[in-house]
Amino acid sequence: MESRIRPAALVFARWWAEGPVKTRLATTIGAQAAREIYRDLAAGVWAGLRADGLQRRLWGDPPEALDALAGWLPDADALLAQPATGLGGRLCTAFDEAFAAGTPWAAAVGTDAPAVDAPRVLQAGSALSDADVALVPAEDGGYAVLALARPQPALFEDIPWSGPDVLAATLARARAAGLRTAVLEPVRDLDTVEDLRALRAAGLLPS
Repeated sequence: MESRIRPAALVFARWWAEGPVKTRLATTIGAQAAREIYRDLAAGVWAGLRADGLQRRLWGDPPEALDALAGWLPDADALLAQPATGLGGRLCTAFDEAFAAGTPWAAAVGTDAPAVDAPRVLQAGSALSDADVALVPAEDGGYAVLALARPQPALFEDIPWSGPDVLAATLARARAAGLRTAVLEPVRDLDTVEDLRALRAAGLLPS
């Protein structure tokens, strides 16, 4: 009997020890402290996404650090290098790869929001029974999870990435394409020292 292919969490992570990591946070607490916080944050999100009903496809950056990424975030169902494109292109590539591999639905997941875990991603997947797009908003105006049951490249075009209007622009693109959307409970991600304090106070990050 042919085994069922599980839905996929498409996890985007940067090797914590190289390049710019949590730059806004680093301006306040220093680059090394920001790196260490991101290292632990991403590892916690990665562990929280482990579930029997979900595969984890890890998209790492930079490409030459994939071996290091595999040691830090182990047991990926697939380990792939993020393409050298903008964020929209990277998201399109990840969804295309997952659907080509036969996954019934997939969810793009960042490693910046400690409240994101397997139940939350699976909830987004369940919402696709009545929607074409399911989103877990981030409180800063972006999103922490975006789930799809088929490729929707229009959602990633002309989006003001890394700004406060990412969610609004994505929803506008979905409306323009005639797509049904489900917007779930928002979460807080980690960008600033204020976020760090709030997440620690909520018990989502260690002090």
